Amino acid sequence: MKDFIKFLRLDSLCGQLVAIAVLSLAALQCVNYYAVYSIQQSYASEFLSVGHDYLASVCQALAHMSAAEREDYLASLDRSRGALAKPFRFRAAEAPEWETETDYYKSVLAREAVTEILTRAGIPPRDVRARVLYKDAPEASSPRYAGYVFPMMQMLVQDGGGSWLELVQPLSVTDRRLIWRQRIFIMLESLICSAAVIMLIVRAMLPLNRLGKEIERFGATPETAQPLEERGNYEVREVARSFNKMLARVQRNLTERNNMLEAMGHDLRTPLARVQLRLDSIEPPELREKFAANIEEIRSIVEQGLELARSLRTSEKAVPMDAAAFAASVADDMAANGGAVTFAEAADCGEPPLVAARPTCLRRAVENLAGNALKYAGGAELSVERRGESVIIRVEDRGPGIPPELLEKVFEPYFRVEGSRSRGTGGTGLGLTIARNMVLLNNGSLTLENREGGGLRAVITLPALKMAKIGEIRS
Repeated sequence: MKDFIKFLRLDSLCGQLVAIAVLSLAALQCVNYYAVYSIQQSYASEFLSVGHDYLASVCQALAHMSAAEREDYLASLDRSRGALAKPFRFRAAEAPEWETETDYYKSVLAREAVTEILTRAGIPPRDVRARVLYKDAPEASSPRYAGYVFPMMQMLVQDGGGSWLELVQPLSVTDRRLIWRQRIFIMLESLICSAAVIMLIVRAMLPLNRLGKEIERFGATPETAQPLEERGNYEVREVARSFNKMLARVQRNLTERNNMLEAMGHDLRTPLARVQLRLDSIEPPELREKFAANIEEIRSIVEQGLELARSLRTSEKAVPMDAAAFAASVADDMAANGGAVTFAEAADCGEPPLVAARPTCLRRAVENLAGNALKYAGGAELSVERRGESVIIRVEDRGPGIPPELLEKVFEPYFRVEGSRSRGTGGTGLGLTIARNMVLLNNGSLTLENREGGGLRAVITLPALKMAKIGEIRS
């Protein structure tokens, strides 16, 4: 029971959805009531406004007549009604056997309107009855209604002397107009209420969307993920609180792992240095060379392992930068050091390829990819392109490529391709892993694909930076 009450709290998602449903239904009923009332009010005013002066004058005249004069007067009104183009038919009537029948609102409003008209004229009625008669009503077959237009409003008015006067007003034209008004009103009402409900539901779900984006960001780079704001509805706050606890544990474990790797690396450097110093005493020279190669391989593994640990975290801040100028500078630096690395200018797409990146991390990623291209193909070509909301940095070569089934597996630590990219070229199998980690630290992605005609293409995709956001990043 407590859990049920907890989920119905207004600060919970369930409670908010229930509140939205209740409020929307209440609003719908209020709007519907207003629609019905306004339409019926308009209905009553329409069929009475055309003849209220005539109605008042007839009742005033009848109030000063005898019974015989009243009968003759009513007969003359019926004969002249067509010529006078008046909407009402009058006749003397007996006391009705009914209060009101059918179309309650029409009847009530008609009674109120007639009572108001006669009261303002100084002849308040003792009683007013009203009902709507349709073609299939039993009264419609009566001879006294022969030639009448159906449907019609029938009203009986009792004056101060106790006599009853019957008023009949045809409703056919008015009904048709009001029916369409009512249909349009209800349709608009439904659209407005539906739009309001959708907006409220979307607003209630926004914290969940924000939570989903933060969790996705955590999955990509848990080391640099930030704790979630514990705000929103009750369920989102609980999830955010649990997520923050998990994030703290994961980051603590990652920190301990990285510290352990760095400690092991530093501890291994000392004995490796000692062995290096004793190489000169090893005989014969062929054995000394083998020992030296093995030590160098071990040292490379240690250094790459330390670099892998460092690639998972950084304190470097993201800054706005031109990706094209950045890639060109990387190509120039590597070319100056003897590498066959070139930069190809991309076609002008109208917007500069601006990104918010950590320069050192991104440089290490691009240099690792270009270094791989130099190792396996002897050359590398860099290019940059702005594509919609993304900036693409490509590192391409004309080497042997990678089997399609291994294009994703090569990002696993210590995995090296047999065959096309042979183990004979050296390496520890960490270069691509480190490069992807560095790209992830820049909120980007790294993929590999084989080029047509041979070769490999590494594609770095980064979120494009709009000019309006540059000031926000710098601040």
